[in-house]
Amino acid sequence: MKNFLRQHHLFLILIFLSLVVRFAFLSYPAEVVFDEVHFGKFVSAYFTQQYYFDIHPPLGKLMIAGVAKLFDFQPGLSFEKIGEVANARTLLGLRFLPALFGSLFVLLIYPIIRALGGSKRAAFLGSFLILFDNAFLVESKFILVDSFLFFFGFLSVWLFLLARKQNTFSKQIVLYILAALASGLSFSIKWTGLSFWGIIVAFIFFDLLRNFKSQEIKKTFLKLSVFIIIPLAIYLIPFIIHFNLLTHSGPGDAFMNLDFQRTLVGNNISSEIKPLPFWNKFVELNQAMFSYSSGLKKEHPDSSRWYQWPLMKKPVWYWAHSTSSGQVTESRSANIYLWGNPVVWFSGLIGLFLGVRFLLKERKYAVSFLFLGYLANLLPFILVGRVAFLYHYLPALAFAVLLFAVLVGRFFDKHSSFFYLGYLALVLALFLVVSPLTYGFFVNPPLSLIDRFLILIFH
Repeated sequence: MKNFLRQHHLFLILIFLSLVVRFAFLSYPAEVVFDEVHFGKFVSAYFTQQYYFDIHPPLGKLMIAGVAKLFDFQPGLSFEKIGEVANARTLLGLRFLPALFGSLFVLLIYPIIRALGGSKRAAFLGSFLILFDNAFLVESKFILVDSFLFFFGFLSVWLFLLARKQNTFSKQIVLYILAALASGLSFSIKWTGLSFWGIIVAFIFFDLLRNFKSQEIKKTFLKLSVFIIIPLAIYLIPFIIHFNLLTHSGPGDAFMNLDFQRTLVGNNISSEIKPLPFWNKFVELNQAMFSYSSGLKKEHPDSSRWYQWPLMKKPVWYWAHSTSSGQVTESRSANIYLWGNPVVWFSGLIGLFLGVRFLLKERKYAVSFLFLGYLANLLPFILVGRVAFLYHYLPALAFAVLLFAVLVGRFFDKHSSFFYLGYLALVLALFLVVSPLTYGFFVNPPLSLIDRFLILIFH
């Protein structure tokens, strides 16, 4: 037992910290926050059977609904506006799974860095940076699906890296199958998860070019077949469940064509229910999702462009509340912003700079893989003109943090623990400074003024 604790103490510390940080104050605020106005409605629809429309695939909402049922969730909350008062237990049941996957994502960073050749100290550093980044925390605290996307996407990366290390093809193919499954789950949450699938497929070809032999061509064909068939099957299954649960007319009817609407009970088109083959419904819904998503041109006060993200420009305002008391009015305010830990985001920039410099000198596989991962998650938002927000940068940021941990971890390995522990302390200190805006703590002036000043700098 002592030997186990000695060998794995860093990872055990991460387990404890990730659960504490992600689950602390989970039912607070007991009000609807930011896009919970949308995802709360979507999850509730699976209980009322009323058809809804969303630009994202249904898997994430189905996952939350499944766990909410275990918490005996009863639909009733309207989720009409941010700040709507809600039952704390209800919100806890809906926020539980995103927080759990946010914790698992932190833990997953550790074995990824180890698989890339990093030391235990470097692996702990990478996980620590994700753990105490305020933006990643905010995105996993509420009824949102991004923590699922992060986990499944980077799980596919880890499994792919493990597969390449196996000395027999039979072991490789099992891990490739699991990686394909994870990548399919990732883009079944949001289409942006396709970036993880694309990275892996690109490096399957890259591995073939590095070792171009006839037997490798056959193995590559089998790997590619796995990465086409399995993710497609995974993507289809949630839609089958989705259509079977949403059988009644609802607020999403207007987004679908008349033939689709006629399949819903209580529709205004016809009193007769007309069945439509699954494939027709699947194609119709995906076309509508693509059309509406690509047409999101309307500006938002907190929207931003890709070149603003690395410097944390335009944080996203998720929630606000204020109170006043006493004969002389004393105001207290609480705000939640999606805003990162400055040390973590600066570390990401350092990782990118070192990654470019390293690639110009040595074309190492790990650095090439991580740098492509960064670009694959950023390029879609450069090429597409739809409205976007700071949280769209988080998958790319995770790759930048991985670059930092792998490359700078070497420096920390060679020098005194003083530098390493000092850096961790700095990360934690900045996390605590920003935390009132992360957890939504009520603050009095002058702290409120400090918070507003910090927001002004980065807005």
